Amino acid sequence: MRIDLPYGDGVFTVDLPGRDGLRTAAGRSPAPVGDTAGALRRAVTDPVAGEALPSLVPGKGRISVLVADITRGAWVREVLRALLGVLEDAGAGPDRVDIVIAAGTHRMSDAGGLSRHLGPDVTGRWRTIEHDADDDEAMAEVGETAAGTVCRFRRSVAESALVVAIGGVTYHYFAGYGGARKLVLPGVAAGSTIVANHRLSLKKDPGEGIADGCRPGKLDGNPVHADMIEGARLLPASVFAVNVVTDETGRVAFLNAGELDLSHRAACRFLDEHFMIQLDRPCGAVIAAAGGWPRDINLLQAHKAMRNAASALDEGGVMLIAAACPEGIGSSSYREAFDDGRMVVPDRVRRRYTLNSQTALSTREITTRFSVYLHAGLDASEVSRFGMCPWEEGFAGFLLDGIPDEDILVLPNAAMFLPVVAGDGSSKRDEE
Repeated sequence: MRIDLPYGDGVFTVDLPGRDGLRTAAGRSPAPVGDTAGALRRAVTDPVAGEALPSLVPGKGRISVLVADITRGAWVREVLRALLGVLEDAGAGPDRVDIVIAAGTHRMSDAGGLSRHLGPDVTGRWRTIEHDADDDEAMAEVGETAAGTVCRFRRSVAESALVVAIGGVTYHYFAGYGGARKLVLPGVAAGSTIVANHRLSLKKDPGEGIADGCRPGKLDGNPVHADMIEGARLLPASVFAVNVVTDETGRVAFLNAGELDLSHRAACRFLDEHFMIQLDRPCGAVIAAAGGWPRDINLLQAHKAMRNAASALDEGGVMLIAAACPEGIGSSSYREAFDDGRMVVPDRVRRRYTLNSQTALSTREITTRFSVYLHAGLDASEVSRFGMCPWEEGFAGFLLDGIPDEDILVLPNAAMFLPVVAGDGSSKRDEE
């Protein structure tokens, strides 16, 4: 059997002679909508809940349109263009609209990055701002959540007459799902607010790991999700959500809009229908890829695919995962958590929580429970730092020796698919 795994902007090919019975979760995603602009206009004029977008556009005052950074894919440009057309038709043109790259703590774009991400036709005509979570002077406090998160957001967004958030809905390893409310918190939040929100992903003793309720595919009972929604609702302006689900190639396959929570949940249901994989028993091995660029832009992003793939594995199972990681680890705090070795990560987190402590603890858990082999553009020393072994070309047959075909699952786009084992409700989305 020949397996082509997305890898950066190319493929990593795995040859497994005699292996013809492997189950592959690929080629099963929904068809693209085709006319994205038409789908967007229908969604915003007939929302899941709340008022239609054209009726929310104020006669005066600024409008903030929040979009994801380049790590979320090329679909952002297509949807944004259609949305800007709707706003302009409603009387809000470039003189009143700010496009805000809701990057949270992600890195800023390099020279020309915004133009490549959004298109020169957009950046040349519309005011575009990259959010900087460390710019304290640009923040305004709007309130505090029940969990104690002091919510400070970019002042220009907090003082807007209307906020429109365009979010991609995928599985997220501690927030349950991505989506429009993440464009507000953490998207345009201050660093201190992001740290407080993300700290909710860990148990009271942070060294004990990820908090109950913080897992992919779960909203109800998820403290991080609840805090994100509550924080977004503290904004004085109306927040209108646009939620997008893409197919495996990054094309828009689903689009809805409306009230922040209800529209998001409807998009999550669509995601589950098409990307949640039901398994009757755990697998002995998973052959996976993060899904290529930008999902494997760095190890921090690729970890999300590892978390999903781990959901399919039996204790002690084998994970072979390909992620190009052209930008390296992606976070100094993530890397530094492993400075003294994998086994002392919990103690380091107990002594000092940092923004990516939950990613470090999650990685440590995965590499402790399973044998993980990573094929990446990283030095072998960097791979081993995180408790993984380098996956060299030609090693797959040896590593899978003794594991029958029916106990092996192939996940070419592991960042998109969530395996759920029968009888294990840990990853099943809660019904409203």
